[in-house]
Amino acid sequence: MKNNPYYAASNENLFGASPQVQIALQRALAQVNSYPQPDAADLRHALASKLGVHPEQLVIGNGSAELISLLVRRFCGYSKTGEVLALYPSYPLYRQEAVALQIPFKEAPLTSGYRIDKEAILRQVNAATRLLFLCNPNNPTGTYLSQDELTQLLDELPPHVVVVVDEAYIEYATAPDCANALSLLPSFPNLVVLRTFSKAYGLASVRIGYMIAQRSLIQQVLEVKQPYNVNQLAQVAAMAALEDEQFLAKTVKDTQVGKAELTAGMQQVGVQYWPSQGNFLLLDAGIGAEKVYDYLLANNITVRRTDDNYTLRLTIGPEEHQLYLLSMLQALLHPENLYPQHPLLAQVLEVGYSLPSLSAEATQQAINDLSAKAASQRDAQGRVALAYARAFAARSLQNTANAGNLYASSLGVMDMISAFNVLVTATPLVTFGHRFANHSILTAIAGKTEVYLLDLGIGSGLQWFHLMELLAALPGEKPTLHLTAIDIPDNTSSNPLQKLQETGERLSLHAQQLGLAFSYTCIGTRLEDFDLTSLSISPTQTLVVNAALTLHHLADELVSQPDQRDRVLQQISALSPAVFSLTEPDSEHNRLNFLPRLRESLRHYHTVFDVLDALLPPDMPERRIIEQEFFGREIMNVVACEGNGRVERHERDEAWQRRLVRNGFKPAPQQDIGLELAQELALHPSFSLVPNGAGYTLHWKGTTIISSTAWVTLQE
Repeated sequence: MKNNPYYAASNENLFGASPQVQIALQRALAQVNSYPQPDAADLRHALASKLGVHPEQLVIGNGSAELISLLVRRFCGYSKTGEVLALYPSYPLYRQEAVALQIPFKEAPLTSGYRIDKEAILRQVNAATRLLFLCNPNNPTGTYLSQDELTQLLDELPPHVVVVVDEAYIEYATAPDCANALSLLPSFPNLVVLRTFSKAYGLASVRIGYMIAQRSLIQQVLEVKQPYNVNQLAQVAAMAALEDEQFLAKTVKDTQVGKAELTAGMQQVGVQYWPSQGNFLLLDAGIGAEKVYDYLLANNITVRRTDDNYTLRLTIGPEEHQLYLLSMLQALLHPENLYPQHPLLAQVLEVGYSLPSLSAEATQQAINDLSAKAASQRDAQGRVALAYARAFAARSLQNTANAGNLYASSLGVMDMISAFNVLVTATPLVTFGHRFANHSILTAIAGKTEVYLLDLGIGSGLQWFHLMELLAALPGEKPTLHLTAIDIPDNTSSNPLQKLQETGERLSLHAQQLGLAFSYTCIGTRLEDFDLTSLSISPTQTLVVNAALTLHHLADELVSQPDQRDRVLQQISALSPAVFSLTEPDSEHNRLNFLPRLRESLRHYHTVFDVLDALLPPDMPERRIIEQEFFGREIMNVVACEGNGRVERHERDEAWQRRLVRNGFKPAPQQDIGLELAQELALHPSFSLVPNGAGYTLHWKGTTIISSTAWVTLQE
């Protein structure tokens, strides 16, 4: 099989084309000296009859790509102010055509479950929006718009927006509620439907697609179409393919069978995939996409890279190709291949891989062996392996009570405070986010006289001591500062607000020593249970919102409706802050299933433990608390808990940025402060600060750890 390439990158019909196409092409070769029909009349009439529309409602193109180009030229190229809007992630040609013609392009990101978000689309639409491209089913995710969703969206969009529903994969769709855009054409003069012969019909090489719309819109497109745009062989091939309905049905059936076999195989090797209505799957193995791509390519398998650093798209193919692919993935993801230089980390993965299949007795033995080996190895590998052994034990016994809950720690309060102070003062794992956010805040409030700080998840409030010192050092009159702190109450105490109140007392004393006018309010509540827009903020106050290592605790649409993360972000957006600063671990523990999540989390936490190994003395008591209480409880929750029980639902920076854009934010104006931050933090040489488009991501030996970003609302 290795010598027989599996080209799975372009979503071609890997089961071939109708034999009738080859016969028709052979007959047509005798007329290659003649120009093709300029309007593809025969094909248009055949398609019109099949689809139940008038031939004048159709334009045939040199693939859908030409039709996309014609639409962009016609509806945006005539106007210097026109904009193109599309989903993200989606078919990249929409963006490429806009960029080529120097036309502004915007994106409406999909949700964490890759659903199409109607409200996010509507937030991006403005008076300049001329084209909205909706790929349905969507490429590369395979997700889709339902009939009701599409109808509602068309009803709410302004009529100046031409809505292009690209149905390149519609023949493969089996979901009964998948939108039928054709049925809506009579009701919406701004609707265009694109289809192609390149996918299910197997004619990718001859390049032929078609557009359906009301006649008035078709006439506008014809103004920019060349007369002989589709060659005669392509027209002949499409006619023959259209007539062979039996072959089309077989292709769809074979694809469905192949998809079912492939998804079952992906579950076995532990690769995340998303249900798809196309002839492809979107995959995430919990390791970098480049590593997977390069390994498969070296073994004669070509898949498609996406804009995401972790996902790949794979075309469904014949059984022998898919079996070979699965064997290559299994080899790549073998623990010894992922950690050839770290045998104990490989053993962590081996135990994790085996949990679903081992008996209770064998599971306990494997965990005991891992614990014993980890206890004998005192470096970062040994310490993180010990945390994973405990997490595996909790998962296998379903003993996940209080996993991730620091309030449930048996250690004393002073021990926990002492350990946290070491984490803050001796490492940049917390202070990096504080420092970046404070510099962003300082820029946003320059020249303001009254500042309202809203801190979501304030904890001990250490961040604000630094901000006060920055403010005190400014020349001239200092702004008055009000801080509203929100955090979960400590229900283990007779006074649930005691910790929040003590934080306020310390901050007030510090402000007094610096000569700053300061006031403080605390609210003990879960963010899920509070309406941020109910806060009384004076119009004279400049609002700043800060969330450091907090929002990932909120459930999103994968476990809760409504999506609590989106709800909080929309409330923040409604408040129109001068800046919203967000700091979160750069790791995906939210939407991945157990095995890819295990790989992702082991990379993340081994990196964190390696940082601690380099920066803290090995026998320091506080280090043990940091590793086994702070991060150990996170590992316990990430590994042992599913559904609502998993509160450590981190997302990668890419996912957070898409979420913020979807909920009405854009990156705040950026300053190049990387060098300044590195100097302030006195970073170890193995750290690096890498710009991420909205702030910086902290890396250790080239591996991401945590991202800090700054945002403003779209109205700004």
